[in-house]
Amino acid sequence: MKYINFSKSEQLEFMTKIKQEINESWDSIAKKLEINRSMIFFYRNGHSKISQINYEKLCKLANIKESINLKFIEINNKKNTIKIPKLTETLSEFIGSLAGDGHINNINYEVSISMDKNVDSDYSNHTQLLFKKLFNLKAKKHTQKNSTKCYVYSKELVEFLSEKYKIPIGKKKEKLKIPLKIKKNNLLLKAYIRGVFDTDGSFHRHRPKDAMLGISSRDESFLNEIEESLKKLKFPTYRKLKDVYIYNKKEIDRFFKEIKPSNRKHTKKYNFYLKNGFVPLHKDILKR
Repeated sequence: MKYINFSKSEQLEFMTKIKQEINESWDSIAKKLEINRSMIFFYRNGHSKISQINYEKLCKLANIKESINLKFIEINNKKNTIKIPKLTETLSEFIGSLAGDGHINNINYEVSISMDKNVDSDYSNHTQLLFKKLFNLKAKKHTQKNSTKCYVYSKELVEFLSEKYKIPIGKKKEKLKIPLKIKKNNLLLKAYIRGVFDTDGSFHRHRPKDAMLGISSRDESFLNEIEESLKKLKFPTYRKLKDVYIYNKKEIDRFFKEIKPSNRKHTKKYNFYLKNGFVPLHKDILKR
């Protein structure tokens, strides 16, 4: 794939001009390019070269002429040889994590999972281990403001996830589906829900001494599938707008026993709840 061979200062100047001409937020520009917001900032600071495709898109969005004096560079390291794993509980968990706070695209072949910088610090290490264990890929971390992203660049991984398991490329809303092979197998389904709960789940106080856990999604059809899957696993649920909740203490206990969340922000709060009879706040857990 061809990339624009800007110097860092030239690339910063170009991105600054784009921002001025489009006069929209970086979030908005990233969405129009169908790339992760972090990639926009990689473009700005010169950490990533701008592909010819995205350069042309940016010029079109800003209504400016493409330069005729551009120098190009060919980068062929996007296709990393990966280990192709069988469908196991570990892979199901990873696919669930992608459904929660993951992103893949076919422009720079990034596969990433994002999380809170503070409360998910342990989980970022777990995510890196999943990349290594499943695909033999070393995931990097990028921290910005309050978020951390674990990511790899691999064309082969993007193709594997999108073709074999139908993981949406780019925007996920209204495209997410639980893979049928996972849905039919309760062990795989529990692992998948673990991944979704680790990234898009919550465990918090309902009343002073009562707890509740929930899974959130802006994708209504996907949340319907999550709710149906929990019911298939005999968990009684309560639906409210973009959330599915479990309130019953016995069922919460069973959820932690059978789903086995990997994110320690959830398990630390749950263990505190068992010992002390109430759910602590995130800030209290961070102190421990």
